[in-house]
Amino acid sequence: MRAIFLTILLWSAALAGYSQQQTASATQPLHGRACGTTDVFPDLQVQYPGFAERRQEIVQAVQEGRQQSQQLKRLQQEQARIVIPVVFHVVYNSEAENISNEQLLSQLNILNADFGKKNADTVNTPDYFKALAADTGIEFCLASLDPEGNPTNGITRTRTSKTTFSSFSNDVMFTGTGGIDAWNSNQYLNIWVCRIGSVVAGEVVGYANPPGSPAAIDGVVLHFNAVGAPPYNNYRWAFNLGRTATHEVGHWLGLRHIWGTSANASCSDSDGIDDTPNQAESTTGCPAGMVVSCGNEPHGNMWQNYMDYTDDACMNLFTHGQAAYMQAVLTTVRASILTSPACTGNLLADFELTNPQDTLIIAGTTVTFTDKTTGTRPTSWRWQFEGGTPATSTEQHPTVTYTTPGRFSVRLTASNGVLTDTQTKEQFIQVTVSAVTVYPNPAREVLVIEQQAREEVQQVELVNRMGQTVLSQEVNGRVARLQVSHLAAGMYFLRVHSTDGVEIKKIVLVR
Repeated sequence: MRAIFLTILLWSAALAGYSQQQTASATQPLHGRACGTTDVFPDLQVQYPGFAERRQEIVQAVQEGRQQSQQLKRLQQEQARIVIPVVFHVVYNSEAENISNEQLLSQLNILNADFGKKNADTVNTPDYFKALAADTGIEFCLASLDPEGNPTNGITRTRTSKTTFSSFSNDVMFTGTGGIDAWNSNQYLNIWVCRIGSVVAGEVVGYANPPGSPAAIDGVVLHFNAVGAPPYNNYRWAFNLGRTATHEVGHWLGLRHIWGTSANASCSDSDGIDDTPNQAESTTGCPAGMVVSCGNEPHGNMWQNYMDYTDDACMNLFTHGQAAYMQAVLTTVRASILTSPACTGNLLADFELTNPQDTLIIAGTTVTFTDKTTGTRPTSWRWQFEGGTPATSTEQHPTVTYTTPGRFSVRLTASNGVLTDTQTKEQFIQVTVSAVTVYPNPAREVLVIEQQAREEVQQVELVNRMGQTVLSQEVNGRVARLQVSHLAAGMYFLRVHSTDGVEIKKIVLVR
């Protein structure tokens, strides 16, 4: 980690020096910075039914996570760092778009500097905003393992026949449409680098799909000319200091634009962060001084914030409120990335059923397990199946039969000869009877009705020999219990109403 920060400091110095050399002759887009993140929301709602509802659930989950302030304070007090594995997918048509490893590494260093408040230009933060500027506690590393557990440098390169990619299509995220498929978004931050439209004409320089997006399109897209900083990024314009990535990763971690979500000037909109001043609209270029809007005196707009639209050289801070929000996203909806072995080289045993519905089965069913171990590729597997046949296995994807009703645990120990890890899932498999079963019969105190996995019992009725219903009960669980101790001894009929119809069973009560 010390080596990472040394590199960050060197790059920060380079950034600070270059920011003072920006000239009016640098090529500029006609309409300033353009981020496509907000624009993709309507398309996502159309393309992926349920996206809007999922987004609302996520916002609620994150808000609840923010309320756990004691946990966040403890993380800050312990100076805990969250490390996010990154993979850069370079998708290029011309050699100019096939940017160098050094340019990508400079971008990684900029992300670490900006999110860690180690950027040299933090000295440009106005005194009245300095107390609000935060180290987010978030770091980034290039992945050293690919999804298959093989060594990688964290960079993929794909030649494409497409000359440009649109922020409205997500084509760059799919091999079948000229791009490259995402790596497991539960384990990696995918960053695609390509040509997005025509940036000189004022089109998008980057965009992000936010938390809650489908896994296949979960990540960030950057225009190749906005990646990294000089001397590796030599494109002379206002967005060559790597801040587009900082801005878009902020979106990937749930942050909104600092002025809110409205496309027009509005003081009723908000980014939902308490310590960012309310401002009417985006800021372009690099203001010469204070800009006041929405009554946000005495200090005005925080146009120095990474989530505004100012030039790269004028951005220099996240606030404590933004840091807390991103931390909450990472401890709730993006929590899976916290245990990613992609940078550590660890091995993490995991598994699932080939058919996810097979966690609830009837006796006599055979199921297949799928090894989902992540990290360094395992070479051996040792399974233990409570209640299963066979009881153990050394296959990678074993098949097991369960013949006895009950709830059973499954354990997997994966190893590569050097690293070993074990995953145990308690009561992972529930096995039910193969048909509706009533016991004991004869019964004295309680009559138990147990239903099978593929059938739902809704109501049971106990009828005497005269055809009179003496007991009726709705069934809400897999097992129902009827108290029959108050009924006279004799023969009865149990009428079972289920999704398979009506079944009648003869019951004897004794005293």
